Amino acid sequence: MAWSWKTFGASAYAIAGAMLVVIPTDVQAQAPDTSNEAKLLRCRQDTLGLYWLTREQLRERCGLWSKAYTVKTASGEIERIVYSRYFVVTMRNGQVSSIRQRRQIFTGFRKDR
Repeated sequence: MAWSWKTFGASAYAIAGAMLVVIPTDVQAQAPDTSNEAKLLRCRQDTLGLYWLTREQLRERCGLWSKAYTVKTASGEIERIVYSRYFVVTMRNGQVSSIRQRRQIFTGFRKDR
């Protein structure tokens, strides 16, 4: 079969159609999870209610975290759960033992370099 503009046009339409099908789902997948952000905001406002919670209870109340670091010591397991650089929860032996919270200060827009 010889190459022609008709076969090129048909394949170009097929590729463009496939891209249009993929783009809306990809954009939707990148949208922020507003329920998770709302949970985190409530947790940051009421930190006293977080003490002595287990890992599962913390996930249910505050949502998913971005990182977790675990260290095993002779006295037990210490886990640092990082929600953001402004909100970090430390768990000892499966229960929340300390919370580090820093205030976010808006200093203005970043200047172009």
